Amino acid sequence: MTRRTGVVTALVIGAALVATPPALADPGTGSVDPVVLPAGDAVTPPIDCAAGSRPVVVLPGADGTVADTAEQWATVTDVLRGSGLCPLVFQGGVVNGKRWAGNIPDEAGQLATFVRSVQDATGSSTVDIVAHSAGSVVSNYYLKVLHGSANVTRAVFLAPEGRDCDGAGFLAAYGIDNLPVTPVEVLQALPVLPPILGRLSPDLAVALQLAPGSEVHGAVFADGTPITQPGVTYAVLATANDGVATPAGGCSFIDEPGVTNVLFEDAYPNASAVDHSTLRSSPEAASWVVAQLGR
Repeated sequence: MTRRTGVVTALVIGAALVATPPALADPGTGSVDPVVLPAGDAVTPPIDCAAGSRPVVVLPGADGTVADTAEQWATVTDVLRGSGLCPLVFQGGVVNGKRWAGNIPDEAGQLATFVRSVQDATGSSTVDIVAHSAGSVVSNYYLKVLHGSANVTRAVFLAPEGRDCDGAGFLAAYGIDNLPVTPVEVLQALPVLPPILGRLSPDLAVALQLAPGSEVHGAVFADGTPITQPGVTYAVLATANDGVATPAGGCSFIDEPGVTNVLFEDAYPNASAVDHSTLRSSPEAASWVVAQLGR
């Protein structure tokens, strides 16, 4: 049995147990961060902003390697640059070339260090942030937990993972859907399972930091506390075709006062179809980002 097969099998068995009333477990409080994750490396660009141009820190998602970044983000960075802004693509938690493969709090610390260096180099008191998918989680940890909001004016998120994700996209990638319960419900009901899954798959150990019950999830997304921070203007662009951040829209939107939440298909009904990954390469999405930064 491969590691991936073992992970999927464990989740499916867990779903069956949780969905069977006699075997239903009480939600536990066990940690879902049992594996010690590395910090990873930070890959930073030269800070070569023209005098007077607004620095925009761009955080890609985890869909690819650092070798893919320039091509994946050329549409957005070209439009930003053409609008007189200064895009600076930051990649943290890099392990074996993969972005955001490390410990999220450490990655947020790397972001904090980079933002300070941008402020020092440009003389700007604040920066704007544009983040996709996993990059948005690191951004939110920085803004909320590390109190980085004083250094940021706008946070624009593309297909972010948020408070109400159900994890179904993970199993859907293996052709498994229509389970009676979601992966997140399984993890909440069977607190013994996350440590097992984390050791079966290092990649999943990273993802488990976003599961309810983890320290990271509690710090950023706990019910009763706002995700947004005073002084920062937030905007979210999601897609109805998102098969990763599920349920589409509901997983990504931040339902808090002052947040702009937009579904790509509503805003651009005639545009070419996008999904979780390709949203960040859409010309329409790039134009939308610029519009949010100009508010």
